[in-house]
Amino acid sequence: MPLMPAALVGTGTQAAAATITSFTLVDAFTNRDLFELTPGIVLDLAGLPATLNIRANTDGTPVDSVVFALTGAQVRNHVERIAPYALFSDLNGDYFPWSPPLGSYSLRATPYTGGVDGGPLTRSFSVINSVGFVTSLVLVNADTDLDIMAVTPGMTLDLRALPTTRLNIRANISPTTVGSVTFDLTGPQPLFNIENLVPYALVSDFQGNYPAWTPVSGSYSLTVTPFSAGGGGGVPGSVFTLAFSVVNSPALPVRLTAFAAEAQGTAAVLLRWATATEENNREFVVQRSFDGREFTAIGRVAGHGSTTMPQAYTFADKELPARRALLYYRLRQVDTDGTSTFSPVRTVTAKGEAGKIALQIMAPDQPGMALRYQFTGPLLGAEQVEMYSIMGQRLGKYRLAADGTGSIPVDGLPTGTYVLHLVSAGGHYASRFVLR
Repeated sequence: MPLMPAALVGTGTQAAAATITSFTLVDAFTNRDLFELTPGIVLDLAGLPATLNIRANTDGTPVDSVVFALTGAQVRNHVERIAPYALFSDLNGDYFPWSPPLGSYSLRATPYTGGVDGGPLTRSFSVINSVGFVTSLVLVNADTDLDIMAVTPGMTLDLRALPTTRLNIRANISPTTVGSVTFDLTGPQPLFNIENLVPYALVSDFQGNYPAWTPVSGSYSLTVTPFSAGGGGGVPGSVFTLAFSVVNSPALPVRLTAFAAEAQGTAAVLLRWATATEENNREFVVQRSFDGREFTAIGRVAGHGSTTMPQAYTFADKELPARRALLYYRLRQVDTDGTSTFSPVRTVTAKGEAGKIALQIMAPDQPGMALRYQFTGPLLGAEQVEMYSIMGQRLGKYRLAADGTGSIPVDGLPTGTYVLHLVSAGGHYASRFVLR
């Protein structure tokens, strides 16, 4: 900020410059002081009023103006010319409200008297919320209970382009478990819900089985708030609000009337689909996935261009990945101009070879080494390994390694007998091991 010409006092002397002595956090609702901002202080919103402000305190020397510069999770540059000197201003001591975003900050205030810089005061601080905050919102397929995509601010959900119109929205919270989470949806389909158990979903769930919500077209606003206690009680966490819209685009030029996937023993999966009409249909790209999220192309089938006659298609997947019990398939239909759309997802459970399923354990023979395991059964991609004491106390829960071979830290466990337990598509498996 350019300085004004210095005011002269007497002959050849400048006016005394004021200094900033401290910063005070203020309750913007009651206008009462809370406490001084000390260097590196952490502000926990869980124990603070809903709206705040920050006042710069001077040494009493007359001040023409105070220049504020806030950087970090929120940026604000502001000039105050009348006391009290507040970062987010005030009206005759009635402080304007500020709800700080979570993150780290640096605040600098510089006083000016007669154009003379009295020297800035800088304080670094951070804002947290120990109750919890929303890390992301995820659109969920209520038919398969699998994630479709992240819901981002201002996005448009086209029902025609989604794998299903039976949807739900899950809120991911940090920490993972809180007392409860409230959902307040406004728009064409208003909805209010309180979730007390993980996962926290807009239209609830039962142990991860999501009920369906089919939104109508229009603009929506969703507010999600974690709380420290159940039923939306206790102390609120950080409020998260996101706007999005829903549309249903016109019917696609290729009308898919059927799509099925069927295991052919252990050697192949046969895909069948049919269309009622086609317009500029170049091809179908067959895609396969192990987890229902990431798909790769495994083949192509030429389309019939433009036709009003029903058409039938087949594709045999004869290169099945070893030991993958559950497979996901979908079709990517591509027009002659490169435009593409996706079919619904189909799942197939392929039966593994009998007599080759085992859970093998290699206990560490030296201190500090990890327990090694190898599972040779069919993999669904979501198996978990649990470790128990010989008395049945669960000591840990781990996601099974992608290839069935992994390690588990056991350093610090006392000597004795333990059990490693696994539930997979083929059944329940358990093996004992001894730590010496």
